[in-house]
Amino acid sequence: MKKVSILTLALILIILLPSCYKNYYDITEDTLDKINSVSFSNDVVPIMTSGACGCHNNGTSTQIKFSNKDTIFYNTIHTRSNILYDMAKGGAHPAEGNIFFTPSQADLVIKWYDQGAINDAIPQPIVGDVTYSKNIQPIYNTECRGSTCHGGQAISMDYGFMKNNEPTISSMMKTSGDTHPGPKYPVPVSTSATFLAWYAQGAKP
Repeated sequence: MKKVSILTLALILIILLPSCYKNYYDITEDTLDKINSVSFSNDVVPIMTSGACGCHNNGTSTQIKFSNKDTIFYNTIHTRSNILYDMAKGGAHPAEGNIFFTPSQADLVIKWYDQGAINDAIPQPIVGDVTYSKNIQPIYNTECRGSTCHGGQAISMDYGFMKNNEPTISSMMKTSGDTHPGPKYPVPVSTSATFLAWYAQGAKP
């Protein structure tokens, strides 16, 4: 009877011990870094697009937008990494309102910043020919036109205008919309990538 009990206990230990294995000494440093790393897109962005940051996500025109409906402006959030870090370390919200991170949110932001504030929300590279008619004009029609925007109160932009104003538009795409003439306008990552690829290929019609 005692032999059966000892044998049973030994089998249980053999099964359970691997699940408790936490010895990191025999894994590579690169793997350990990945285990401990904080993801911008998976950890930080959900904080910035949650209810606590509602003014930046509910379409309020006077606020910098972090998201709008199903679109997340990753670059707009990422370019403010130093502000997020200062807030996580106890600094004040830059605008009105007493906005604070929870302790767990602050910990994630601080770790992410200390790890280099890497933006891992990188779009897939643009492949193939990018032309104005196929790629740029549809973006213009859906993201730029409106009664209070381009084609309304602001200047209408056609192929010639966009080609001739490459420095201004490229700068806007590289800065997430911060250098947009007039109010800052957040630019989706995919839009920036498409415009920059179009200019790199010679801004074909």
